[in-house]
Amino acid sequence: MDFWDITKLLVRRWQIALPMLLLSVIITAVTMSQVKPDYVATAYVQLVSPNAGNREPGAITPDQQNQWIGLGLQTLGNAAIVQVMDQTVADEFKKNGYAETYTVTMGESTPLVTFEVTGSSKAQAKETTDALVTKFTDSVEKLQKDNGVSNKAIMITGTRLDAGGNVKKSSSKVKRALVAVAAAGLLLTAGTTIGVDAWLRRRRKPGEPLLDDAADDTAATAPLTAQRGTDRRPGTAAGAVNAGTVHRSVPVVTGADSHGLTVEYQRPATGATAGVKDTKPGERKPSGDETAIIMPDAESTVVIPLAAMPPRPASAKRGKNH
Repeated sequence: MDFWDITKLLVRRWQIALPMLLLSVIITAVTMSQVKPDYVATAYVQLVSPNAGNREPGAITPDQQNQWIGLGLQTLGNAAIVQVMDQTVADEFKKNGYAETYTVTMGESTPLVTFEVTGSSKAQAKETTDALVTKFTDSVEKLQKDNGVSNKAIMITGTRLDAGGNVKKSSSKVKRALVAVAAAGLLLTAGTTIGVDAWLRRRRKPGEPLLDDAADDTAATAPLTAQRGTDRRPGTAAGAVNAGTVHRSVPVVTGADSHGLTVEYQRPATGATAGVKDTKPGERKPSGDETAIIMPDAESTVVIPLAAMPPRPASAKRGKNH
């Protein structure tokens, strides 16, 4: 079943599909009102080396007193990021009501550290960013002190470049929620409609039309002159054939070799029970007072009363097509 078949089924079963679609729209609207947008705050910190100044020849240089300078600013910055991203810091932030979603990244070519915090409100995003920047700069200082550097004049420092107001509203979470709910609603609508349609078809008795096939039955029970097909044998009365049940407006077949089928005229044994059961596409199983002709389409069935069929022509062959 492709997309076009599903669309036709939804249109035919609009009594089922329409309420499901309306329910999906209502749920989507409720989701839109309940899901709040996020706020994303961004901050930037630049690591700066100490000023060497004018020193006398042979004097000790800052990089000799502070090994982190020799290792590089990015090395110190990455070490501080590891401490900031520790789980203990995350637990502390959660306890204090800060946002739990944030990232800290070091630039590839420059010692520029970028902080990005996603909060449920503008205030939460800003406060979390400030706390994260403070935690990072404190970590930079602590790492140097732990390495024996006590003089701040030779320490690497972190300088915040932004003013602390880079907070933007983000609706990506709302869009993702709406897409998810809408997609789930469409899938549920299609699945329910297909399931109910299959259930109705299984419980339908042979020859009994579906509730929503009245239009098809009306068209199918019209005079034979309105039906498509050229295999109708002369002398067969249209009214007599229409005494049977015709489903889904398929051509009425009373002759031979229509749609690749050879019609066999058989009279049932005396006392046979009327009805057609377990008939597959391409088979003809006369039973009782009816003859069933199953077209290549599994949904196209013509049931013609045996009394309305003309006598079997002498030239007609039984069995396969010729």
